[in-house]
Amino acid sequence: MVSAAPTYAPTEGKNPLKVYFTFPGGEECDSVKWTFGDGNTSQAITTDHTYYALGMYYPTCSCELPGANASYTYDYVYVIPWSSSIRDSVTGGRPKQTVVNRTSEGLDFNSLKKQAEGLAAIGEMKHAADAYADLKSQGILDSETLTTYGDVLTGLGRLTEAEAVYNEALAEKDSAPILKKLADVLFSLGKTKEAIDVMNRTLALAPDDAGAYASYASFLQKAGKTAEALDAYNQSFKLLDAQPELWSEYADLLSSLGRNAEAADAYDRAVNLGVYGADIWNNYSRVLQKLGRKEEAQRAKEQAMNTYAPIALSRYSSSDSIPTCGIGSLC
Repeated sequence: MVSAAPTYAPTEGKNPLKVYFTFPGGEECDSVKWTFGDGNTSQAITTDHTYYALGMYYPTCSCELPGANASYTYDYVYVIPWSSSIRDSVTGGRPKQTVVNRTSEGLDFNSLKKQAEGLAAIGEMKHAADAYADLKSQGILDSETLTTYGDVLTGLGRLTEAEAVYNEALAEKDSAPILKKLADVLFSLGKTKEAIDVMNRTLALAPDDAGAYASYASFLQKAGKTAEALDAYNQSFKLLDAQPELWSEYADLLSSLGRNAEAADAYDRAVNLGVYGADIWNNYSRVLQKLGRKEEAQRAKEQAMNTYAPIALSRYSSSDSIPTCGIGSLC
């Protein structure tokens, strides 16, 4: 489910300035309208517009749905006679203000369903949840609609309600994707044993789901079932190796168990896959130190310090990233 408000870029530049406007969630709207602030408009979901005259322009966007509309206002588009200015847009082409009006009065079931789906698609989750609640009061919802409703509630952090809705969606038959969502909600609610049980049902239906095994590993680790968690991590990696954050999580577990050589290999895999940050390099350094690999440990420690460098350097140079590579072939 796409969930995105309308945005544009760039927010400023030298004339003539071409600006690109996009509304990923707009496909669910009955109609979309951009006003560019210079007297021109467009009803395209994705479009571009060129500003020729110098000055500040204030674009707007709107989305029409059955019984609802959303309107967006923005900071500005700033057209100047040179390449850059000292002025910074606070919102960076994202909406400064969003106003949503909705009602369910006079709408039949299908129209209200379209309203709910549209509000979810454009990221207006609170209003979408209200629309789904109204829809549910009108009749029985199918599994797909209930699942989307559960997704909306999950996004709002209303997890107990989401649990109930996902269970309703599963009333007819088990579905691996819905079971996986339910398991994640249960785990977030602190119901770890129930989450593990539901994930077992998920894996019975989808034994080749690497993501399900990854979640399962986290659940088992939380429950103190370390050996089973390690098996789940390894099964996930067999199905999909390129999971950098999971390799880091796996390395942390191995390190906590004193399995430092395996932990070092896992950290090396994580950084080679692109995990970035001081924490992983510091953890990697500590493991290497315990293994007596002092020079590599020092280089990892230096990498941890260097992860802070791009923030300071990016304003003054084009070097805005630090290479992430294994210690054995440190770049």
